[in-house]
Amino acid sequence: MGIDLLGYIAALFSTFAMLPQALRVWRTGDVEQLSLHAFSMATIGAVLWLLYGLAIGNSVIIAANVVGLVIVGYIAFRTMQWHYLQRHRIPSDQNATSPLLHND
Repeated sequence: MGIDLLGYIAALFSTFAMLPQALRVWRTGDVEQLSLHAFSMATIGAVLWLLYGLAIGNSVIIAANVVGLVIVGYIAFRTMQWHYLQRHRIPSDQNATSPLLHND
């Protein structure tokens, strides 16, 4: 169990490393300072790790990356959404009522 425990702890920290950022985005909606490229790469990385975990049948890798994918995918999605809205110059008063930005 010794080395497996190290893997479980590493998976736990890696999986939840972006949770504080995701919660901040959820509460504030502020993604202006976030790098779309960084979170897109993190999302792709989580997908690849998930596929690897599925291929070798490792439940720790699978579980960690399903959760991680939800977290970084959410941040990447909201960042892409912000860039889209900026590119299309939707006035800020319309942003507040946009269904794209609704947090329910």
